[in-house]
Amino acid sequence: MKITLRQIEVFAAIARLENVSRAAVKLNMSQSAASTALLELERHFDCPLFDRIGKSLRLNGSGRGLLPQAEDMLARLDVPYLAAMP
Repeated sequence: MKITLRQIEVFAAIARLENVSRAAVKLNMSQSAASTALLELERHFDCPLFDRIGKSLRLNGSGRGLLPQAEDMLARLDVPYLAAMP
């Protein structure tokens, strides 16, 4: 399986917003599609990137290690979501 730019974009948005639904809205996609993209990325790395506490997501150590690389990649590719994120 290959990692897609969309999976990286979804991961970074979820990491910033700490919520799949809000990230999906920002990225103009369904919550289900955002959840699927995140799960596929986690399967690719064979580890969770977030700790799941009820409906909340908190970036874990693996996710914190990936986030700067993901944001750098998105910035280099000039993906516009970064400007819209808090």
